[in-house]
Amino acid sequence: MENEFPSGTPGEKTVENPYVKSVAPEVRVPSDRKKESGSSSKLSGIFDAVITTSIVALFFGLPLFFTGMTMQGLAFEKQIYFYLWLLVGVIAWVSKGVVLGEMKIRRTPLDIPVIAFVVVYGLATAFSTDRWDSFWGTFSDPSRGFLSVAALALAYFLITSHFNKKRLQLSFGGLTIASFLLVVWSFLVLMGIRFLPASIEAYAPLSLMGTVTTLALFLSISPIVFMTALFSLFRDENAKMASWKKWLPTVFLLVGLLLNLLLLLALYSFVSWPVIIGGLGFFLIFILAQIVRPAEQWAWVPMVVFVAILAFLMFGSVPLARTNLPVEVIPKFAFAFDIAKKAVAEKFLLGSGPATYGSVFSLYRPVEYNQNSLFTLRFDQTPGIFLEALSTIGALGTIAYLVLCLSFVSIGIYLLSNDKSRNKLFSLGIWSIAVSFFIASFISAFNGPILLIASLLASLALATVLWESGTEERHLTLSLKASPKFALALAFVFMVVSAGVAFLFVFLGKVLVADISAGSAVREAGATEQAATQLGRAASLNPQEKQYLISLGQTYISLANQEAAKPESERDTNKVAGLIKAAIQVTERAYSLAPESVRTAEAAGLIYENSSLYASDALSKAFDYYKKASDLEPNNPVILVKLGQVKRAMGDNVQAEGADKTAAYNEAKGYFESAVEKKADLGIAHYNLAVVLSRLKDYGTAIDETNKAIVLEKTNVTYAYSLGTLYQLRKGDGDLDKAQKIYEDILKSNEKLVDVRLALGLLHEEKKEKDQALAEYRKILTYLPDGDQGDTLRKQINVFIETLQNGGSNLAKSTPPAAPAPTSEAAPAASGQVPVAAPETVPAPTTPTPASTPAVPGR
Repeated sequence: MENEFPSGTPGEKTVENPYVKSVAPEVRVPSDRKKESGSSSKLSGIFDAVITTSIVALFFGLPLFFTGMTMQGLAFEKQIYFYLWLLVGVIAWVSKGVVLGEMKIRRTPLDIPVIAFVVVYGLATAFSTDRWDSFWGTFSDPSRGFLSVAALALAYFLITSHFNKKRLQLSFGGLTIASFLLVVWSFLVLMGIRFLPASIEAYAPLSLMGTVTTLALFLSISPIVFMTALFSLFRDENAKMASWKKWLPTVFLLVGLLLNLLLLLALYSFVSWPVIIGGLGFFLIFILAQIVRPAEQWAWVPMVVFVAILAFLMFGSVPLARTNLPVEVIPKFAFAFDIAKKAVAEKFLLGSGPATYGSVFSLYRPVEYNQNSLFTLRFDQTPGIFLEALSTIGALGTIAYLVLCLSFVSIGIYLLSNDKSRNKLFSLGIWSIAVSFFIASFISAFNGPILLIASLLASLALATVLWESGTEERHLTLSLKASPKFALALAFVFMVVSAGVAFLFVFLGKVLVADISAGSAVREAGATEQAATQLGRAASLNPQEKQYLISLGQTYISLANQEAAKPESERDTNKVAGLIKAAIQVTERAYSLAPESVRTAEAAGLIYENSSLYASDALSKAFDYYKKASDLEPNNPVILVKLGQVKRAMGDNVQAEGADKTAAYNEAKGYFESAVEKKADLGIAHYNLAVVLSRLKDYGTAIDETNKAIVLEKTNVTYAYSLGTLYQLRKGDGDLDKAQKIYEDILKSNEKLVDVRLALGLLHEEKKEKDQALAEYRKILTYLPDGDQGDTLRKQINVFIETLQNGGSNLAKSTPPAAPAPTSEAAPAASGQVPVAAPETVPAPTTPTPASTPAVPGR
């Protein structure tokens, strides 16, 4: 047999001897290079194992991870978990590249859409109204921040560049086990079965996904997870697997599937049914069309599950849960769409900035929202991502998002439908989950944990369908073995990346420790010095988080009030002044971090309002901050009430009667009238309007407004007591009798209300009923507590009694003796306390617990 040109001179023919074994010339490799090659191979293997561990940890841990120790709650904890494991994987990836002298990044059809979306997101962050929130994310759910989106893009390239069959099986297996554990946990919790030690139960959440709505959304995709895992066990390639290795997992999968269905029925009102029907329908269509062919003995399972879901829709809600479920709300789609239209009209291209929907909601919330009983709630997220994207990243960002989503869906459908000879079981299962999340992203609460899990599964889905479709792999190779200049530049980039990763590790560690410290503070019973210390530590570790500063300021004010309430002999006035000063400083700092946030402006206004007894200019500053808050949330009637209250207090501080006092009262009246105009059924607005009208001597109108407040809040003792005083002040025909009846009705429900009984005594004096007045004064003495405060009140009441007995009158005393405030209006106070009518209060606007935002223990 002859070979041309095997060796020797070109053109020379060589005849091979069939009896002589041909031996290739030996190439000698220096021993030091052999050792270097072996060492590199071992290190590369170690880094590969670390990458595998980090990817599996993401799929297994994200649904389950919690600590229960942080202030911000589960969504924050899972976000930190995601960051830390992703950094581990990236470090291993970069280190492997340095060891091998090259770094490979797999090229996929989604590379350009992913990068384009991240770039547009970065531009929106740069032009944001709150750059820090847009970079990091909002308090309690950082998933909308640029850092989170960039990290998800990095996770996409990490997963697709290191995809292989083993990692697919481990990742999907981790997700399946996590789904099973989550289903079992949720079932036990909803059935009221205690299964945790008391020490852990104190920190354990009701929902491992943060909110019950988010849990229901995860449970909507987990049946597909269980069925895909079941089908994978009985693939042809597993035919030789030991029988017990297939049937033991099968039992667990079927139990998990059954419990999953029961949970969906128990959480009926929380489930987004179009999501589960859309995902299961997609899954079932490909099986019925024989494009994907599971083992024949299990082909009936998805059809039974789909029929069961349709039956649930027919049955409706069934009260299976044995535990109290929270009330969770999200804004209606039409309502959120109206806000999105206004936001896009104002900032068309790039919106207000990522993670700023809370500010958008406040600015554009319509007056009609005040007709809702939950009108004080503020929403940081919308139903679905689409409307939130329109508002926060504008038309440009929304288009980039839609291009990414539609490219993803079209690629998947094409590759799944193409080449029926390949049985793409894993692809169908993971893609059906991705379709479910795609539907949910338009109609359901889509908060942090779901966003992370959905993005990771989408990355895995694309890598899986490319692999099962037999698509040729293409890579972008960054090599240190290229030209020296390129190698030096790449080495420099690796060093910068390594330094950045190290910085992020330290930063994330500090952020987590800070929030654990803050979480410990909010679990304290009331405001304590220990809580203030812990919040101060949190603010020091994470100085950009304004919520720590706001909470710290509120704690300082509470401590100041506690100190000021002590008897004069024990009171430290310097400590009070120091606490007030510290509260103002930290709250001012919080406001400086986010001057366009209604929450920080409102918090600053509240701090100054509470400091008005200690600082002469506090009321004017409180008014300025409330005015800023009102500008940021113009249709909020509660803030208008606060503006009116502060302006009325400024009028009260004017000593002499005259134009200045009257002008302040008239200005306050205007704010209360505006509040009533924006919410006609707001009792506190009518009540405060009545108070300022009484200052202006318009008693008739004041009585009318108080009656409106009482109609709206029939059990409010303060309103009834004020109505009695107004009748007593007006002194019209029959007014004193009306006032007497009101006071007596109040005392029937709680006879220990000292100020009401004192007013009744004065009323009897006014009606020349001396004996009845003395009887009321003497009853007051039986309700006064021991101690300095009780002794002071006792002396004042004894003066009233002596004055009346000596033929004098107490009607000239314009101000009744002060009394301590009650712990509640309804029940008699505990021993040592004197209940009085509750002081006027205004419900402060609060943050919600939506499908988009999770409940935080202790908050």
